[in-house]
Parts: sequence; C-alpha cells; structure tokens
Amino acid sequence: MTAVSRLILVCLGVTLCESCSWVPKVEQEDFCSAQYVFEADILERVFLSEYQGYSYNIRVKEIFKTNTRPETVRGMATIIGDGPANSCGPQILEENTAYLVYAYTEDGNLRLSEYRKMQFVNKQDITRMTRLYDCSCEIRLNLIKMLTNTENASLSPPTSNQCNVPDNYCSRNFYCKRNPAGICKMGYLGRCYY
Repeated sequence: MTAVSRLILVCLGVTLCESCSWVPKVEQEDFCSAQYVFEADILERVFLSEYQGYSYNIRVKEIFKTNTRPETVRGMATIIGDGPANSCGPQILEENTAYLVYAYTEDGNLRLSEYRKMQFVNKQDITRMTRLYDCSCEIRLNLIKMLTNTENASLSPPTSNQCNVPDNYCSRNFYCKRNPAGICKMGYLGRCYY
C-alpha cells in the first residue's frame, strides 16, 4: 500500500468518526444505519439554541423500519434536529410538511439523521426501502478510486455477503439484496435523481 493510500485511509477514518461525512454512500446505507425510518408530519418547530438545535413536534404516519414495536414509534411526538452551531449545519424542517425521516435515539431523545420531503419520495422509493434493502449485505464503494481518481484502484470481487458499488452508481436507486440462493446482488429500481 502506498503512502498516499495510507494517508487517504487515515483521513477517511477520521472523517467517519465525525458526525457528518463527505464520504460517498448510497441511500441503503442511511436506511440500514437508522434505528427508525418513518413518514411524519411536522406540526411545530421550536428553536432551542445554537447548540441544542430544534425540537419538532411530529405525527408519525407510516413506519418503514423500527427496532421496537410499531406502537412505540407511532407514539413518538418529538424529534430533535441539529442547530446552526453544528459542524454539519442545521437540520431545519418546515412546519405543516410531511417528511421521510431517518432517526436514532441518543440520551433518551429521538434525533434526526437524514430527512427528505415526502413530495420527493415515490412508490418505487418505498418499494426499494421495504422490499429490496437487505441490511445483512455489506455495501462496498471503491473510495480510493473515487477520492484519488486512481484508475487502477479496484475492489476485490464481492463475497456472497457483499455488493460492490459500480463506478457509475446512483445513490438513490441502488440496492443490494440477497437472491434466492442467499447471495447478495446489486440492482437499481426507480429514477436516479429527484
């Protein structure tokens, strides 16, 4: 491994330890790393402080992923988003608007991870999340090639538990799922761009 490759890997490691990341990824990774994924109406936004962020009163409408009972998620009424002092910037949601929310709990609070207005979510997005995302498969991107423009950098062939993301991938419509033989295979469903 060259010194440049080692430096890139160290920088990637440091970046991954931060709360936000510039490292390329696919939406399936956001879905799989979230504790909860649901559609929610934003009823009210309350500014807490530059550091504490925003508190949102929400109404959960539809649940796409949970690590607990659905009734618990439907009962969630407040979620916290980052404020202006956060290094990744503020997480500002509009009142009276429906969002697809990726969330996790921290110190007993429900917190925003990722979000998107529901007007930009279609049936194929929901199908991908609910039927095609397989969180038991490892998704591998060729980060060294992406970040250094090194044409000869390549990933080893994927194992039966992995999907290699192609160079010309689309973050939105990519998925990795086990086939009937139990082998992780990649595919695309839906539009690439919003």
